[in-house]
Amino acid sequence: MENPNPVRILVVLNPAGGSCDAAAVRPKLEQACAEAGLGCDLYQTSGEEGDLPAIVRQAQKRNYKTIVAAGGDGTASMVANALLESGTPLAILPVGTANLLARELNIPLDLDTGCRLIAKEERTRRIDVMRAGTTIFLSHISLGVYSLIAEKTSATAKRYFRQLAYLWNMLPELIGKRTWRFDLDIDGQRHRVRASFIMVANVGGIGAATLRWGPGIRPDDGEINVCIVRAHTLKEYLLFAWYVLRRRHKDFSMSTYLRARRHIRIRTNKQLPIRGDGEVVGHSEIDIEILPQALAIRVPDEEVESRV
Repeated sequence: MENPNPVRILVVLNPAGGSCDAAAVRPKLEQACAEAGLGCDLYQTSGEEGDLPAIVRQAQKRNYKTIVAAGGDGTASMVANALLESGTPLAILPVGTANLLARELNIPLDLDTGCRLIAKEERTRRIDVMRAGTTIFLSHISLGVYSLIAEKTSATAKRYFRQLAYLWNMLPELIGKRTWRFDLDIDGQRHRVRASFIMVANVGGIGAATLRWGPGIRPDDGEINVCIVRAHTLKEYLLFAWYVLRRRHKDFSMSTYLRARRHIRIRTNKQLPIRGDGEVVGHSEIDIEILPQALAIRVPDEEVESRV
């Protein structure tokens, strides 16, 4: 006999996510949940989500078993922002562009497998969180050439071409020979650098194959890594890529790696976009608080932690 009051999950679906087809996601989720004896409620975002935190908080009062972010890294961060103080675990259905956090946690990218896993009882893994003002970020925050490329890449291009969409805007920026002066405060230690870009990384993955921003970057080690790259000619960028391919990041003389455990502040006097978890989130200055292992995320039982 069918359970008239099944345990339910709430899915927050971003239909603008990179590979997301809302019409395909909904029936697969509902089927997977039905097979597991769960109810499934779906909330589809509109792009202006001022009410999302209230929706998620109300969902917590209704005792949903799990709240799911169906989209990319930006969607996961948006939902996690409302969950942070609750203890309710976040599940991720990675149907975005890069899906960096899902890749880092070995969450399957295949839609059918992902839906089945969401409906199962899986273990949780607590990860570190970066908080800037009232907004949290889970994967990356960047300033400089990298964020300029992202700012110029349209949502439509990302949807149809995924990560290849960035290539069209990449070459003009890489041959522009531009660097900027940055002032950094890393746990009270001040640094002044001239760099082409700065990557504040909670996960190591770049999103292309097994390439990583640096060695030993993990989302649950209580530290955030600050990668400073000073390359400014195409030749130097190609050399940097060669070192990354060979996993010899620290041998590249035009890069510096710093670690923070409490606080990061970055400022520049230029109007540079700041990109956080796939979205442009501000310009020129950001103040980041580090919250160690503040968020529980559902991961597969067979998940093997990256040791790269």
